[in-house]
Amino acid sequence: MARLNRSNIVPGLKRALASTKCLDSVACSDNQRIADYSLFFNEQTKLTKPAPIWRYVEKKSKTPTSGQVWMDGGFPNSIQFPLLKATLTLSDGNEIEITPVEMKRGLQYTSSKGMSKIRRWVDELYRRVHKPPTMDDGGLPSSLALLLTPGGRFGVVQAISMLVEDGGCFLAEEVIYQTISPTFLPRKVRGVPIRSDNEGMDPVHLKQVLSEWDEGSQGRRPHLMYTVPSLSNPTGKTLSEQRKKDLYNVAREFNILILEDDPYYFLQSYLVPSFLSMDTDGRVIRVDSFSKTLSPGCRIGIVFGPKQIVEKMTVIQHPMTGGPNALSQVIISKVVDTWGHDKFLKHMEKVASFYKQRNDTLISYMEKYLTGLCEWTPAGAGMFQWVTLLGVDKSEPVVDRLMERGVFVMDGSIFSLDLASRPNIRLCYSRVSDKQLEKAISTLADVLKELRDIK
Repeated sequence: MARLNRSNIVPGLKRALASTKCLDSVACSDNQRIADYSLFFNEQTKLTKPAPIWRYVEKKSKTPTSGQVWMDGGFPNSIQFPLLKATLTLSDGNEIEITPVEMKRGLQYTSSKGMSKIRRWVDELYRRVHKPPTMDDGGLPSSLALLLTPGGRFGVVQAISMLVEDGGCFLAEEVIYQTISPTFLPRKVRGVPIRSDNEGMDPVHLKQVLSEWDEGSQGRRPHLMYTVPSLSNPTGKTLSEQRKKDLYNVAREFNILILEDDPYYFLQSYLVPSFLSMDTDGRVIRVDSFSKTLSPGCRIGIVFGPKQIVEKMTVIQHPMTGGPNALSQVIISKVVDTWGHDKFLKHMEKVASFYKQRNDTLISYMEKYLTGLCEWTPAGAGMFQWVTLLGVDKSEPVVDRLMERGVFVMDGSIFSLDLASRPNIRLCYSRVSDKQLEKAISTLADVLKELRDIK
């Protein structure tokens, strides 16, 4: 078979993790909560203060709205806005109305945190789906807070920008979501590659890298781990619950924060518990979005994490963007309010089933044409399939020949932490018809045979 079989947890892993001793300020008890996140902030983040206008925002929120006269903010008069109302038709045939009052709200400046109504809806969804242990409203630095951002990518980039010094480093798999690289490379921030197997990041190697870290020659030991744990972009892998627990235990030992970038979570056929759901310490920053569930064009991301981190991110977001798109928030809020949490989750079951079928179809063509030419582990769902090309050292010549024939795939090097060439490609099958899938895979087979001189 051309598939790579899924392996079990690395032998001896539980024994290796059981022998760990907690370092830094975090103990391995289940009730240890992080008390001060400034230890993780870089110097620029520590020096960042709220914009002077922030005091007006705070005062206004604590003053009764009755009788207020607003001559402070630079808000345009909504009388001059050309859009008055709208009717939206959903895919299930239902129609929702955006009233004139809602339209004015969506066309105006709004809170940097995001509108309270949609934040409450997401908050309740997270309580229901993830049941985070630190979601206790206790006011502790590790208690959870929620921020809406201009797309999920913004939250990822901001977290790395806040928590890693210029010239510093963070932990990640050898191949990662490629769009974030241009944001940290100019700051000479580097990713420290952690090996992965068919189940994703290897906790034994993670522990080894951290145990052997020499701050004298390598600089400060990394204290942030980045991961796309569900149906990863680019590899399509999903971390099992046990693998997440093992990685979390290593993170506890070495006092590491986990940046859980999880926009594909609801595309799983079975919802594996998230890092957030097992986070007893308050060391997980979860980044999510509506991009894969409702619409990427709306550009609404979600950051759910320790209060002290999210509040600092809000202070940074305020002068940078003013917050996420208000009209998009109104539209999404109307849709999810109309559905409720039950119908939203039913919708996601339907979406997950669709992508599973697409992956099944892709794999059937790969087995037909690529056996002996490639290796792969079926993603089983999601949008991406990672493929190892056999008999070639790098994917670029293969991708170039495919493009000449009208077939476009992604080079593996684009996703490499070090941007080095590798014999891998990423296939995104979400929008491709069965006929197009067969054409692409058969063309890939032809190209590989030509390069390997196989008749």
